[in-house]
Amino acid sequence: MANVVTGIGEGFDTLWVWEYHHELACRDWLCEAWPLLTDRVRALRQPFLNEMDDRFAAATAPIQGKDAEGRRNGRWWHNRYPRRVFGQHDDELPPSWSPAPEYIEDD
Repeated sequence: MANVVTGIGEGFDTLWVWEYHHELACRDWLCEAWPLLTDRVRALRQPFLNEMDDRFAAATAPIQGKDAEGRRNGRWWHNRYPRRVFGQHDDELPPSWSPAPEYIEDD
């Protein structure tokens, strides 16, 4: 999960824009597994999960309008899109990514 959050924070490659939600599968898995963990393990790992969620929220923007309503069974991370992207400026972005993310130069 840390790699996904770091990558999105540094800028998401528009070449993979249609795979973006697949990148979030690690957070989906944590959502499903979290209740199965012991109280002790959850207490130990909660600060890390909070930090990753906070970093993800800071690196993304909320999807606006009807596209945001009820997506992915309340998994809020699917209702967000990257704030910064790199790649071809003419790559098609999902209409829900509005306002458009900031393009950064790919080093």
